[in-house]
Amino acid sequence: MPKSNLTTNTGHRFISKAKTAYKIHIHTPEDTVLHRSVGFIKIGEKKGLQKAIKLRNELGSEMWGKFWRKLLKDPYLMTRLPHSVEPKIIYKPRPTKDNPDAKDKCYIAAWRNYDENGKLIYKSVVCSINKHGRLGAYTKTKKALLEANKDNLEILEFMGRLSSIDLK
Repeated sequence: MPKSNLTTNTGHRFISKAKTAYKIHIHTPEDTVLHRSVGFIKIGEKKGLQKAIKLRNELGSEMWGKFWRKLLKDPYLMTRLPHSVEPKIIYKPRPTKDNPDAKDKCYIAAWRNYDENGKLIYKSVVCSINKHGRLGAYTKTKKALLEANKDNLEILEFMGRLSSIDLK
C-alpha cells in the first residue's frame, strides 16, 4: 500500500501533536498543503484536540465541499488520484532488420490499481499513432484512462485535473 497520511500521533487524520500545539495539515484541491496550529498549553490537551478537530473539519469542508467526508474516510484517496488524465506520447522501440533503431510513436495511458491484498498492479494501454492515426490512438488511450479513473472523475474535475469537456 502507498504511504498514508492516516497514521498520526493523535489518531485523527490531518492532525498531529507537537510540543505545545496540534498541527493541522490538509491537502488542498490545488495540490498544496494548508497548515494551521491550535495551541493547547493554556486550554489543555483535550480541549485543544477538540478545537483542532473542529477547525480541521471547518477548513476541510470549506475547501473540499461534498468530497470532505470521502477524503477523511479513505486514507489512500490522495495517493491514488492521478495528476493528469491525459495520455502521453512515447517512442516505443520497433526494430526491423533494415532499421534496428526504429521507433514507433505511440500514445500511452498508464495507471495503478491494487489487488485485494493491497498489492500494487501497474496497468497500461499503448496505441500506435502510425497504425491508428493521431486521433484514433489518442481516443483509445484517453478512454482507457477515463475508465480506469471512473470512480474518481467527479473529484478530479473538482480539483481541476479534468475538464468537463474531456468527459464527452
